[in-house]
Amino acid sequence: MPLGRTACLLLCLLGSSGALAGFQLSFAELQFAGGSARAVRVELPAAGQHAGRLEVGALRIGDRQWGPLRLDCRALSLANGVVACRDGRLDGIPGTGVVRLNFSYDTSAENGTARLEFPAGGRADLRIVNRGRLDLSLDRFPLARLLPFVPILHTWHPAALLDGALQIDRSGVHFDLRLSDGRFADASGLHAGEGLAGRARGQVTILPGERLDWQVDVAWEAGDVFWNPVLVSPAIKLSARGNADGDHIRIDALELVAPGVSGLSASALLTRAPLALVAGEARLQAGDLALLGPRFALPLLAPAQLERWRVAGSVGGVLNWSDGQFDSAQLDLSEAGFSYLGQRFRVGPLSGEIGWQRNRATPARLRVDGLHWQKLDFEPFELVAEIDGDALTLAPARLPVLDGAIVIDAMRLAKQADGWQGEGGFYMEPVSMARLTEALDLPSMSGTLSAAIPGVTVSPRRIGLEGALIISVFDGYVQATELEVTDAFGILPRLSANLEAAHLDLRQLTETFSFGAVSGFVDARVNRLEMAAWQPLRFDASVRSSPGDYPRRISQRAVEHISALGGAGAMAAIQRSFLHFFNDFGYRELGLSCRLRNGVCEMRGLDDGGDEDARFVVVRGGGVPALNVIGYNRRVDWKELVERITRVTAGNAAPIVQ
Repeated sequence: MPLGRTACLLLCLLGSSGALAGFQLSFAELQFAGGSARAVRVELPAAGQHAGRLEVGALRIGDRQWGPLRLDCRALSLANGVVACRDGRLDGIPGTGVVRLNFSYDTSAENGTARLEFPAGGRADLRIVNRGRLDLSLDRFPLARLLPFVPILHTWHPAALLDGALQIDRSGVHFDLRLSDGRFADASGLHAGEGLAGRARGQVTILPGERLDWQVDVAWEAGDVFWNPVLVSPAIKLSARGNADGDHIRIDALELVAPGVSGLSASALLTRAPLALVAGEARLQAGDLALLGPRFALPLLAPAQLERWRVAGSVGGVLNWSDGQFDSAQLDLSEAGFSYLGQRFRVGPLSGEIGWQRNRATPARLRVDGLHWQKLDFEPFELVAEIDGDALTLAPARLPVLDGAIVIDAMRLAKQADGWQGEGGFYMEPVSMARLTEALDLPSMSGTLSAAIPGVTVSPRRIGLEGALIISVFDGYVQATELEVTDAFGILPRLSANLEAAHLDLRQLTETFSFGAVSGFVDARVNRLEMAAWQPLRFDASVRSSPGDYPRRISQRAVEHISALGGAGAMAAIQRSFLHFFNDFGYRELGLSCRLRNGVCEMRGLDDGGDEDARFVVVRGGGVPALNVIGYNRRVDWKELVERITRVTAGNAAPIVQ
């Protein structure tokens, strides 16, 4: 039976005197707009009695259903068309317990009041005025009371207190609500909020043809939200307006104000079922990277090194969606820059535009006015690239540094399932070693440095060398193969490689490190090198005289330093011999190897494979006068050996090589 017809029947039964004997009414089903009530039973009090009861077997609103519900009124009166319940108890609403209810409704004037008080605190006051307008006032109303009506919120376990007012009439809804003590969390704990507070004001206007106009202003005033891996803080305001029909929701204009954000606006078209973005545009006039970078970008790009990076400058741009897909983006950087603490690595200021479109390649251009590593300062340069889908191809570029340059021959980055991957090639134009070593706080060296890196691959945690890295230095070359660096900017960076050096000029090398004079050339190998935090863990290293016919002399000073590495006793033995009267000596060959394992260097000389306790030859004499340098200790603690080398070189004046 429709609810309107039921009300008319009740009024006819009650009349206007209000004096009736007690009786009961039962209805199989009552229908109303948006739902129905089944198995309805009303117990009206007899004359001289006050208590009454209303029972509903099942209440359906939309696609949700509750029941059974029961309302017991200690005093239920029906008089002169006024229905009143005092000290009522409403039971059966999920998650609320027993709710205290008092109401009064004048059926002729079609107005009334009601108050609901919840057992754990909170109150809702309802007024029906002007034949249909409903005013609802909330006082510390628990948000949990609304969960049965909004099942999608259950998985987020929300809690909060609501204060404010709603006004509902035939034209629409007006609301002004405040939220406090808010919190939520999903099952994983990766999305959560705590201590939330804010305010929402707005209205929804009903238009002909099942259309709506809406407008809302939201201010988030307190609390934090963690949306893995980003932590978002308050002081955010949002204003939006739009309309809706049976199929779509339109956001005509949205403006957001937040710390570090200036002029953020958006518009969008969404489908209602399911809720999905069809088309939209977002514009940012200016964003302060010093605030936005650590809050949003770094947690995604470098979560383990947040405290080591600094970001500055400004970013703006436009994002577009169409046909349900992300369609295009345009980012504008102005005086942007970043630095990595502890490494003296800085980039910026840089400015330029980066574009992306879904269906075609777009250009990107950056002007870099500063690149610094240690004391190495690059001159300004420009990077030009083409972005096609999830791939970026960098055009050849020249990065001037000192009196040479690093040249990017080719570089391509592409997004894969496990992150961005890249490959490319580089080479270095000759750079003065004197200027380079000064910039890197290394002992001064003469000559020039050039390098070729024909192939390198880059992934989120790995930098790998394809082919060989060749560096020209000390009139010879050093070649690195199977070079790989993992977690370069992490807490424990690791490196592995095989190194080979050929025809290095010993005179340049030894004078550079003030070790004494040695003429000749050497070849060297370092196989299976492994480093952690830039400290060697293991390797197999060897140094040998280069083949060929060239002068081979070693100074007394170099002999002393080589001997000092074996301890004070070895040096004293040489000083007591007659050989200390000579300034230098001839030698036929020299050789030394070290196998590093577990912090111990297992030493070998020119006679490899000897007894573990046998002595070994480091320098084999030749010419007049000739000198042999003998080693006796085959097992040397690596840290102690490094300390000896440091003391030997530190005991001399700073070297200068002409």
